[in-house]
Amino acid sequence: MLMLLMLTLASALAAQISPPAADEVQVATSSLHTLVIAPDGRVLCQGRNQHAVCGVDPATAFVETFSPVPGIPKGRAVAVADIWTSMVLGVDGRVYVWGQNNSGLLGGTDRGPTFVRLQPSVVAGLDRVVGIVAFLHGGAALRYDGTVWMWGEDREGLLATGTLTRSGESGKPQYTPRPVAGLDGVTQIAGGSKHMVALKSDGSVWVWGANRSAQLGFGDTTARAIPSKIPSLTGVTRIYAHGEMSAARQADGSWLVWGAVPSTQPATKDVFGGVLNDMPPVLTPSPLPGLLRDASDVAAGAVAFRDGTVRTWGGNSFGSLGTGGSVDANAPRGVLVRSLSGILRVWAGGNRVLALKSDGTLYLWGSAGLADGRNYRVPTVMTTFALTPRQP
Repeated sequence: MLMLLMLTLASALAAQISPPAADEVQVATSSLHTLVIAPDGRVLCQGRNQHAVCGVDPATAFVETFSPVPGIPKGRAVAVADIWTSMVLGVDGRVYVWGQNNSGLLGGTDRGPTFVRLQPSVVAGLDRVVGIVAFLHGGAALRYDGTVWMWGEDREGLLATGTLTRSGESGKPQYTPRPVAGLDGVTQIAGGSKHMVALKSDGSVWVWGANRSAQLGFGDTTARAIPSKIPSLTGVTRIYAHGEMSAARQADGSWLVWGAVPSTQPATKDVFGGVLNDMPPVLTPSPLPGLLRDASDVAAGAVAFRDGTVRTWGGNSFGSLGTGGSVDANAPRGVLVRSLSGILRVWAGGNRVLALKSDGTLYLWGSAGLADGRNYRVPTVMTTFALTPRQP
């Protein structure tokens, strides 16, 4: 009886000290709106509702608080290409998109029957999907069998068809999703503005697409139109991409980053001494510099650490550093967001940053996406979720 009581107490204590399941909450954000999947699977949206990106009547120009997106099942993942479009992976394995159909993101045989689709609609030709990515010029889906399917406009090799266009040139439209040839065994996908990253079951990382800031990780700035393996990466457990940056988490939990990320390289200057680029790109997968090196979670312009703190870097016109000040921070060390503690995850997009605390609190700073045009210059509580502790 005593032994049973001790085991019961031990189990209860383990439940109390086990960290919450932060991956219950999924977030994707543009500069003006954010999609969130709550722990119960509800799809929520907050921000500017241009082209009904929050799924409500366009007459409602702004959604002030995180509110359910109508007409959509419970979600598994969210993706945002820009301020005009939204994408959700439903628990039914189908991909739902809506908003402005700039480059065929809505799928179909052309741009669709209307240029703007105000309600979530299914991308035809996809089922049993387990991962999604939204780009400026298309979309990608990872199916249960490890294949990657893409659609949209094939700019700078994005759709992996073997055809390259020059930067700024229009590409061949491919509005019906098609599998990427020669690529299988994929377990995760991530994408930036015009480049793609895929993680295979063997821990290898494959990339393709635009490469202006060396976001493909090969030490050059040459775009690639077919999936190419990064030889320096093995045993990777998670990937991340946004804009012109890429990142990979190693088995020990540390991150390697490349592309448009903090660098220890000196700023490049013109012949008159003016700064051309105060953050030169990182050409190959490398540890984050200085104080950022020990990050446990990585986003564009923000990292979280195992001690629950957050550091940010980049421009600060919209308050996206979260410090309350107005000074930019492009130094490799970033700046400490002193008002935050206990943070498990961070997400970023455009001028917005979000962070999830261990007690389920979701913070937002940067552009507020509200009618008065204000910015949250410090982390602001948006909502609180009930997180389920992980079992030891």
